[in-house]
Amino acid sequence: MRRNTLKILLAIGDYLVMFVSLVAVLYVRYRGYPGLRIDQHIGPFAIVFAVWVLVFYILELYDINAPFNHRNFLYAMLTNVAVAGLGFYLLADFVDISPRRNLALVAAMFVVLFYLWRFVFNRLVDTVGWYRNVAVIGSDEHSLALVSRIEMERRQGFRVAVIVSEEDHPVPQWVIDRGIAVVPTVAELKELVRDRHIHTVIISDEWYYSIYNELYDLIPHRLYFFQLTNFWERFEESIPIYATREIWFLENLNRGPHKGYHLVKRAMDILTVLLFLPVFLPLGLLTAIAVRVSSPGPVIFSQTRVGRNETPFTLYKFRSMRTDAEKHGAQWATENDPRVTPVGRFIRATRLDEIPQVMNVLRGEMSFIGPRPERPEFVSTLSKTIPHYHLRHLVKPGLTGWAQVKYRYGASGEDAATKLTYDLYYVKNVSLVLDIKIVLKTIMTVVGRRGR
Repeated sequence: MRRNTLKILLAIGDYLVMFVSLVAVLYVRYRGYPGLRIDQHIGPFAIVFAVWVLVFYILELYDINAPFNHRNFLYAMLTNVAVAGLGFYLLADFVDISPRRNLALVAAMFVVLFYLWRFVFNRLVDTVGWYRNVAVIGSDEHSLALVSRIEMERRQGFRVAVIVSEEDHPVPQWVIDRGIAVVPTVAELKELVRDRHIHTVIISDEWYYSIYNELYDLIPHRLYFFQLTNFWERFEESIPIYATREIWFLENLNRGPHKGYHLVKRAMDILTVLLFLPVFLPLGLLTAIAVRVSSPGPVIFSQTRVGRNETPFTLYKFRSMRTDAEKHGAQWATENDPRVTPVGRFIRATRLDEIPQVMNVLRGEMSFIGPRPERPEFVSTLSKTIPHYHLRHLVKPGLTGWAQVKYRYGASGEDAATKLTYDLYYVKNVSLVLDIKIVLKTIMTVVGRRGR
């Protein structure tokens, strides 16, 4: 989809601007003869710039739809300069970059050129557009919700040109105000395919299995056809649970990832625990001391959670709430929850409270990546009110997951339903590539202290 293309173009552009900054600094510093110094700089800085782009990705500077975050960019540059400076210092015997102030000059030059480059890029994207016109067959609430998302996120590369509206689902006025054509039948849509330059046709589940014959004549137009659920999945990176029927899950969740994936992931979980044990142990010890000193009660908090195939297990965390937090029974955590201690608020935001869960990972009850395990009391209730909720238990739960990096902390049944849309996306698309993506986004969550 065009979103990924724009991200790649942005990353390539940033990387080129970094090299332009390097050449400009060398040209100015060495009297117009950058070749005298370029050879010794090009190799080390190529690696440095690759790390810089990775940091930009972690700090969400390639989020096409979000407004540019100046704070994240400046934080990224401070991080980049610090990391690169430390690298040059530690590798001084192998990397001859002198004088060292070249790094600071390159960073300063890049900041100026970066803002200029991003300004030009944004103006070009917003002016040229490169939109692909979409026709939506269906005007039920789920179809209109997708129409609204497409119109709000034009940088995804689509705009709605035509809606086929059922008589019992009239379109709201905002659709007319957006200049979207509304027709009552597929036959009339066919007449608009050329005039409106339709590229993609999205079909709601209410129509999907009943209009094959009517759409058959559109094959010569070389259009792309999507069931609403499939297009929503690509566009929003989630699964619309209320708009998706059982037949879709039968067609798309019938086997799951290859057995080799589970073996590799299990090996990676164990290896990660062993590699980071020198980090987990001192951090865990300091966290335990802080919890013990700050409030009375046990340091470790244990609780029953539901795991893969709905198997219960005991989850361990550092206690972040008062000991009487659930004297009135199980309840959702809320924003600024008064039951959370001051230390608890910090360790939740930084995810330090989850360090004891490495034991759950070693025991095979959890993975580092997967849907967050929920409590049996909530699972019982949510399974009755949210369609397809049980499907999130097809994979092993994790310390962090797609829902955690895409959505805020769940504090209600409505939040649980929204998070399920992302959990099911993960269940359907589970892969090592998606796991790596979640790890990188989790780093941003921890750095920004957005956990809870």
